[in-house]
Amino acid sequence: MNSTAFKVYERNSKENLKRLRNSGEIPCVIYGEFLAEPITAKMNKSELMKMLKGSHRGSIISINVEGKILNCVVKNIQKNNLHEIIHFDLQYVKPNEVIKMTIPINYIGQENLESKRLILETFRPYLDFQGNVEKIPEYIEVNVANMNFNDKLLAKHITIPEDVTLLTPEDTMLAIVNS
Repeated sequence: MNSTAFKVYERNSKENLKRLRNSGEIPCVIYGEFLAEPITAKMNKSELMKMLKGSHRGSIISINVEGKILNCVVKNIQKNNLHEIIHFDLQYVKPNEVIKMTIPINYIGQENLESKRLILETFRPYLDFQGNVEKIPEYIEVNVANMNFNDKLLAKHITIPEDVTLLTPEDTMLAIVNS
């Protein structure tokens, strides 16, 4: 978890979102089972980019909302057709809370495949998990260096932390080695 608390400002739900974006702020919503009601907020675009650069989807991030620190995870990022972020959702989480999360897969060792004139064709760059928020990893690292032509990587081949449940069907094809 990052020790820096990123600053988020509450906003009026009637604010003009286009004007907000034009002024360099990105609207967001913070929700969670333990919040009385969702918080409509906004964040400076440069602060958002700094936050996203240092975090993976699924990272626990400290958010400062008008002086109150909330630990949150990024649940959704909406982009326009120019791939600019236009809205994002944060989920407030308490320590030891059980949640569902989508976690990215980082494939390492692909250069070894390339030296054998092979490529890794990926079909799904993430897995879905449920478990204690502090036990779900920020990402899953899979070493593909020793795979051979036509080797398949399925969800059931992934080592997952104890007390965490894989929600992605076990027979889901993640990647295959091709020439």
